[in-house]
Amino acid sequence: MGALRAAAETAAALLLEGYVDRWVEGAIFPCEVAFFLARCMTEDVSVVVESGRQDGYSTEILGDWARRNGRKLVSIDLEQDPARAAACRRRLAHLPIELVKGSAYEEFGRWADRLRGARVGFLVDGPKGWPAISMMAAGLAENVRLMAIHNLTVGSGERAFFEQFGTEVFYETALAEPGPRWRELRKREIEVAIREGAARSLEMSSLGVLVLDSKRRERIRGALRKEFGLHQPRVVRALWSLGAYRATTKLYGLSYRLLGR
Repeated sequence: MGALRAAAETAAALLLEGYVDRWVEGAIFPCEVAFFLARCMTEDVSVVVESGRQDGYSTEILGDWARRNGRKLVSIDLEQDPARAAACRRRLAHLPIELVKGSAYEEFGRWADRLRGARVGFLVDGPKGWPAISMMAAGLAENVRLMAIHNLTVGSGERAFFEQFGTEVFYETALAEPGPRWRELRKREIEVAIREGAARSLEMSSLGVLVLDSKRRERIRGALRKEFGLHQPRVVRALWSLGAYRATTKLYGLSYRLLGR
């Protein structure tokens, strides 16, 4: 826990360099971003693959971390609103980020395959829920060190799925005794979130960050759950292995139309 506490202090210091006050409603909370970065540090992640960047709040922070530490960020988004996407790209232009436009269900598979030689961390904030979990599970090669997903609400099945591997997937438990910079970050986060009218709870974080060892990785890769519908991880992985990336998006769409999931 000493290494994680030290990494969390480093991440908190980065967020305190002006990022907290720039938080906007709907974005990942500052402490959640810092926790993900701390896990990236302790697991020596060299490339983060992010899906869902919205206005680029957390993407900019991850890109700044990548720039300072010689790492890389791949950010995937549908960019459905052209004006919003253009503004986001301008915001991020100075950072070493591979900005990818397209369906996460296709591009996630492409990049997971391309990055087999890197130590990878997954962060998904779009799609949500079980589709996001199955998508990440399909990409869990041996080089993937972390998988993280936003909006794991208390009492949800998705949150329970993560918690079965240990309660340390959320920072409240993993950082039971945080350092001074983390405490300052948390204090500032609450102040800004209240000022901005945050809709999500300020009591419990909703970003789950799961560190993967070989046993966890195999359990998740091989998971068969009714919540996955037609998009069982092994089916998604099989399509990716055949290069049928576009078919993956259709599979998720078909599953939702036929089964509602």
